[in-house]
Amino acid sequence: MDKEKEGIVSAFKQFDELTDIQEPSLSAITEKIKLHQEQKKASFLKELILFICVACSLFIGTFLLAFEAPISVVIIQGLGFIAFPIIFKRDKKKIESEWI
Repeated sequence: MDKEKEGIVSAFKQFDELTDIQEPSLSAITEKIKLHQEQKKASFLKELILFICVACSLFIGTFLLAFEAPISVVIIQGLGFIAFPIIFKRDKKKIESEWI
């Protein structure tokens, strides 16, 4: 049994010698963590802004429907459907340019 263990240990040592893995430095790890936290914060703010916009548009839509002004609801919803894809496309390009 000891010979088998020694054989396995020596095989692992040979494998370790063959593979050369560079360990990241502490500063590189902290930099990646900070970048990840900034991205999470930015995405949270985007989602919060989107939530507020949707909530306000629903509130305004309901308010306008209550006062029988359906054309205003159509205009507001149309502007929303035009503006949101443009905003997300712009942000997507910005994020992709940061990673390259």
